[in-house]
Amino acid sequence: MKRIVVTGSKGGTGRSIVSVLGKAGYEVIGVDRLAPEPYGESDYIQLDLRDATGVNDALAGADGVIHFGSPPADCNMGTTEAFSMLAVAGFNVFQAARNVGIKRIAWASSIEVYGDMEKQPQLPVTEESPLCPPGIYGSSKLLLERLALDYARWYGMSIAGFRLSRIIYNTPSGRAKLKRIVDDEGLGGDCLWSYIDARDVATACQAWLESDHQGAEVFNLAAANVHQDVAANILLDKYGYRTTPIRESKASDGTLFSTGKIREMLGWQARYDWRTMLKPPSNQE
Repeated sequence: MKRIVVTGSKGGTGRSIVSVLGKAGYEVIGVDRLAPEPYGESDYIQLDLRDATGVNDALAGADGVIHFGSPPADCNMGTTEAFSMLAVAGFNVFQAARNVGIKRIAWASSIEVYGDMEKQPQLPVTEESPLCPPGIYGSSKLLLERLALDYARWYGMSIAGFRLSRIIYNTPSGRAKLKRIVDDEGLGGDCLWSYIDARDVATACQAWLESDHQGAEVFNLAAANVHQDVAANILLDKYGYRTTPIRESKASDGTLFSTGKIREMLGWQARYDWRTMLKPPSNQE
C-alpha cells in the first residue's frame, strides 16, 4: 500500500481526494490548518504549510503528495498574505518532497492563470492558450507551475498541476451552488460555463500518481460539457464572445475548456455530469 499525503484535506476537494484514495486502498495522511476532530485523528496532521519544518516532517515516509492546501481565492486577503499562503506554502511542499525523496506530486493550479476569458484569441482554451493572470492568485499559481518545471528538471521529480475550472462538491451547498449557476446562465461565463465535480478532481490526481509519465505537466480539468442545455456557441454569442474564433467540437454542448491533453495522456474521463449532480445523493453512484 502506498502512503499519500493530502494537503488541504479538510477542504471540499481535499475531502473527496481523501475518500477516493482511501477507497482505492491507499494509506492517506491528511494535512490542514483546521483542528482535528474532538477525539483525535490518527491519520491527520494539523499544520500551516508556511511552516517549512513542519511540512518536511509531515511528508517524511510518504510515497507521494497531493497539494490542495491553498485558499480558493485571494479575496479578503492582503497581497502579502495571499502570496505567502499560495506561493510560499507551495514552495514548502515542493522542497519538502524533494528533501524526503518524494518523486510524484499532484497539485491545484487554477483556471485563473488564463485571465479574462473574453480576451482569449481562440476557444476552447487549451494548455497552450495565452496566460495572463489578473491578480496575485493566478500569478502565484503560474509561479508554482514554473517552479514545478525546474524541480522536475533539477531533481527528477514528476509534478502535475491541474488548472481547475469551477469545482462543484457533492454536498447540499455544492448542489445549491450548481443549481444557482445553471438557473442564471450568465453567472457561468467567467469560467466559460465549465465545471468539475470534486470526485473527478480526485480521480485525476490518482491517475497522475499511478502513471509513469516523467517531468512536469499542466492539465486543464473540467467535465466534458458546459453546465447548460444551451449550445456553447449560443452562450458565447449571448454573453460577449461573438468575435472569438471557435475550433470545431463534436458536441454542441462540449466544454470550452479543453481537457484533451489529460484524456490522451492519462486516459482520464470525468464521470459526473451536471444533470446527475443536481439529483439527491441516493440517485447517484
